[in-house]
Amino acid sequence: MPYFFQENLSQNTLILSSEETKHITKSMRLKEGDSIWITDGKGMLAKAKLINIFKDNCSAEIVEHLFLDEATSKKLHLAVAPTKNPDRMEWLVEKAVEIGVSQITFIICDRSERKYMDLNRLQRIAVAALKQSQGTWLPKLKTSSFEQFIGETITLNADKFIAYCDDKAQATEIGNIKIQQKDVVFLVGPEGDFTPQEMLLAKENGFLQISLGKKILRTETAALVVACWFAVN
Repeated sequence: MPYFFQENLSQNTLILSSEETKHITKSMRLKEGDSIWITDGKGMLAKAKLINIFKDNCSAEIVEHLFLDEATSKKLHLAVAPTKNPDRMEWLVEKAVEIGVSQITFIICDRSERKYMDLNRLQRIAVAALKQSQGTWLPKLKTSSFEQFIGETITLNADKFIAYCDDKAQATEIGNIKIQQKDVVFLVGPEGDFTPQEMLLAKENGFLQISLGKKILRTETAALVVACWFAVN
């Protein structure tokens, strides 16, 4: 059954956006009376029936509500330094949403080549990926400096890891780590890697150094490896 997105599902009758209406009429060619699924990205899934379809909007009546609780599920907060090419981060957001990452923070590090991310565009990409994968939880997206992010995690009850290419003798292989907490935070640095000072700050605040293998991976590839590892553990 076709899958759509609406931020608020509190009303029994919904007016869907022009973007979703275009998808309904142009791409899916649905008709009045057809059934659809709608999610709010916060765990709520509604089964609805299309009532009226117009050029710029359409209405749907909710016939059933389902809530998919993630309270008992493990959650991955992926913190990644944005790459110079924004297309790579857009690709990463799409794949991370499909896999089920709960939050993505773009951390600005000393060696970051990009200091700004278009979160509105990334949010649209995330919504599209959520619908494509038929998920119900949309990850939170934000930006932060490295130091601020570390500070926010000090009191967090979570397993905390950082991928670092240098000094691999001190690192634990990703396949050997055990998840103890429900929440997991994983740091992936810029293409020039974290600075020794950043690495020291992370370690002083409870982050365990992790190796992703013998090869040197691109930032977005390393982040995807982390997301895939988390999905199967």
